[in-house]
Amino acid sequence: GRRPVGRWFGGAILTLFLTMLLANVGMIPTAAQAPPLYVLLARFAAPAAIFLLLLDVNLGVLRRMGRSMFLAFAIGAAGTLLGVTVAYWVTGPSEWLGPFAAPVAGMYAATYIGGSANLNAVALHYGLDEHPTLLASVNAVDAVVGALWLSVLVLLARLLHRLWGSRPGPAAAETDEHHPIRPFTVAGFSALLALAFGGLWASDVLATRLAQAGYPIPSILILTTLALALAMVPAVQRLAGARALGICGIYLFIGVVGASCDFAALAKLGPVGVSLLLFVTIAVLVHGLVQFGAGRLLGLSPEMLAVASSANIGGAGTILPIARGLDRMDLLAPGMIAGMLGNATGTYAGFLMVWFLRHPAG
Repeated sequence: GRRPVGRWFGGAILTLFLTMLLANVGMIPTAAQAPPLYVLLARFAAPAAIFLLLLDVNLGVLRRMGRSMFLAFAIGAAGTLLGVTVAYWVTGPSEWLGPFAAPVAGMYAATYIGGSANLNAVALHYGLDEHPTLLASVNAVDAVVGALWLSVLVLLARLLHRLWGSRPGPAAAETDEHHPIRPFTVAGFSALLALAFGGLWASDVLATRLAQAGYPIPSILILTTLALALAMVPAVQRLAGARALGICGIYLFIGVVGASCDFAALAKLGPVGVSLLLFVTIAVLVHGLVQFGAGRLLGLSPEMLAVASSANIGGAGTILPIARGLDRMDLLAPGMIAGMLGNATGTYAGFLMVWFLRHPAG
């Protein structure tokens, strides 16, 4: 990632490419043969890493960038809804998915505004868990197209600067986690790990109790709020290594995302898989056109639009490789907060999409 060519992508995106390659040549397991480690990394490493990265956030930067990032994210979400609608109209899924056409479209709207949890929530509601082959096909196509889109976002942002005749914004200060100002200590590392996993436990418990009381708040939002509150505590600010540990956890999660891009499994899906691939490709491309087209008209930078697109398509856990690849770590925290907003609203967007497709105007 420090070589001249590698700088166009950055180390994190190269990690995505590398794990994608290793999985598809059989050197590490793919999603089809996912070991328990993959599940643990997605369930625990990613949210713990997000928590740790937010502990190191500069709240002044968050306030300064937050409004523009939320606007960019909203544009991307609108692009996703439009993209799914266009894909539904072009591919006619009622002919090859039957009664599950609208629910599958809703699942893609949910995941490309929120994440996999939102996709599965819509799937469970409409009974797709009783059709494991179709559900596996939907997830396989989501993994492949989503990973490929993330892998080109950094390059796309750089190319758009050339096309628009603009210049990249200044790289954020202190983006290299290998040269910390504060000393690393065993006690500090232990405290950070305790905070991260304690925060995970507390947010899960609180989310469960709130849901039982009739207030279904996603645990990731509680975890985010807790991390931002702790980031203002002087004792926590003095702990060194939060960013380094968080980046390590996110790199492992990015490896799982790359390994989930299983081309062999995609090839075995048959005609329905090909149709799903066309559907999702159209949806993501329309999202991209709206994201960067409308963003250009509103004067938003390609870097911010790329990070917001990552928050839409990949979720909060995929913000880091885009931000690092673009040397804009100042966009990390606003992008992650936007991605978590997507986690909170993605399921509602999915249900709205299903209703809209089943009750077209007129």
